[in-house]
Amino acid sequence: MRILDIKNPGQIRQLSMPQLETLAGDIRSFLIQSLSRTGGHLSSNLGIVELTLALHYVFESPRDKLIFDVGHQSYVHKILTGRAPEFGTLRQRHGLSGFQKREESEHDPWEAGHSSTSLSAALGMAVARDLQKQEGEVIAVIGDGALTGGMAMEALNNIGARKEKLIIVYNDNDMSISPNHAGFKNHLTSLRSSRTYRTVKRDVKAGLEPSPVLLNSLSTIRDVLRDNLVDGGLFHEFGLDYLGPVDGHNLPELIRTLETAREHKGPVVVHVRTRKGLGFAPAQQDKTGQWHGVPPFDPVTGKFRSSSCPGEESWSMIIADTLSRLARSDPRITAITPAMANGSKLLQFAARYPDRFFDCGIAEEHAVTAAGGMAAGGLRPFVSIYSSFLQRAYDQVLHDVARQHLPVVFGVDRAGLVGEDGDTHQGIYDIAFLRTIPDIVICQPKDSPEAQDLLYSAFCNEDPCFIRYPRGSALHQRKEKLEKIETGTWTSFDEGKPEQIVITYGPEVDRVREKARINGMGLRVVNARFFKPVDRTMLREIFAAGLPVTVFETDVSQGGLSSAIRDELAGQDGPVPAFHVIGLPDAFIPHGSVRTLRREEGISLEDLFDWLESRRGAQS
Repeated sequence: MRILDIKNPGQIRQLSMPQLETLAGDIRSFLIQSLSRTGGHLSSNLGIVELTLALHYVFESPRDKLIFDVGHQSYVHKILTGRAPEFGTLRQRHGLSGFQKREESEHDPWEAGHSSTSLSAALGMAVARDLQKQEGEVIAVIGDGALTGGMAMEALNNIGARKEKLIIVYNDNDMSISPNHAGFKNHLTSLRSSRTYRTVKRDVKAGLEPSPVLLNSLSTIRDVLRDNLVDGGLFHEFGLDYLGPVDGHNLPELIRTLETAREHKGPVVVHVRTRKGLGFAPAQQDKTGQWHGVPPFDPVTGKFRSSSCPGEESWSMIIADTLSRLARSDPRITAITPAMANGSKLLQFAARYPDRFFDCGIAEEHAVTAAGGMAAGGLRPFVSIYSSFLQRAYDQVLHDVARQHLPVVFGVDRAGLVGEDGDTHQGIYDIAFLRTIPDIVICQPKDSPEAQDLLYSAFCNEDPCFIRYPRGSALHQRKEKLEKIETGTWTSFDEGKPEQIVITYGPEVDRVREKARINGMGLRVVNARFFKPVDRTMLREIFAAGLPVTVFETDVSQGGLSSAIRDELAGQDGPVPAFHVIGLPDAFIPHGSVRTLRREEGISLEDLFDWLESRRGAQS
């Protein structure tokens, strides 16, 4: 069967086992070739090919609901539900999403760009099915990394108590994005090699003659030991029945086990062992998560096609490098990440200071509160966390860190539009939701030197501080001597004789300055590097100048920089001066390249300068 000819998953149920196994190989080749051109989540999808085939062979989507946790491992599911011809548009504007997407297909019942939500959603769907007396199975596919999230544990507890019929496929590959560093995954693997388990097996074997009957009995004893000492133990504690472990790349075994699960009454866990990246050597051998989400690459050599310019480093690396330098002279500094060691570029820190590095798994809430505990104990923790993941720990930031005035420094990575990962990952809300929290500092550097100084300054202060920085790269100029920046201060730059004023932040500061020079426009560009507190003195100077003012922000304007300025001005005597705002609307922003999205949403440099030129003409 040609992959491009698959219109619906019912077609694969007509295939023989050899044909299914051939199709599995074809799908792997298709994924490697297609993602080498578009980029995307490669390793997780290569590891789940046979499992997804078996799921669609046994179950009937869309009547049976298949939920993938996290949704980035749904590429094979998309292929089997007729979307292979669209893979050339993967993660591009108006193309296929990199996750399950309800509006994209009736076969996508749930959307998840973050982990650990599938079990709660599955229980909800099972309850809805039963209360409305509907038919169909509910199947949640969740990895060992996602099971480190507290929400998944809460769901397991509720599922075991309620006993709705649903199937949990536990995809065990010893990885989340980076290797797992969590106690839960060790529960199912350490006992397998435990002294008790091995001793009982050895003693039983030693006392038995190798007759068929006794060997069958031995197998029964082995299974009882396994279920009670090893794999099913934790799930049994939650009141869940257990099948497995099953070889996740053995189609006949997978199909038989899933068929058994389908006939089971009540909730059941199917434990599947898979290998991430199977079929592509660079991904299969990856131990750091480098092949989790990839840019375009050469499918023959496995080399990434880099778009960085000479001298540039990722913002994550700039921050991580500075953190390591600071940690060298301050033994109180620790680094914490919720399963983002590679993405946040903290592997170097982990190697240098292993006792001061903590990867707590996909557990954002725990990471923040643990950092608060470290700070209360006299340490100076740094929490590296993606902007969109920080949303999950809002309560912990407010209640456990800020309310207690604990000096935790947060590196808010992937701030702003992230592009191809889409609406679940856009880091455009953190300024707005953090600004509601008292007694914290929120800032963003415009370049590498300022990033280094802001991080140094954050560790010099006693307030919780959030330093946000975007996905992508910047020219890295390593400063020999770091300087303290006074909290809440802005800077400004005049390009020619100013006719207008633009207030902006981050990399946009130098981009606006450069374009003003190219366009021959007299402009004062304000580097509003602090969102909280804002620079009251400079704000008074800005509006006293009597020039038209535009606030140019690349995050949601509702609650963002313009709101901070408006709130500050409203607290002063007299009327609030007028200013124009260019920013993202009150909406979820879809997937697509950052450039495409900025143009579409009206926040590109071209949009800004079209507006400035129109104001220029109106003044003359």
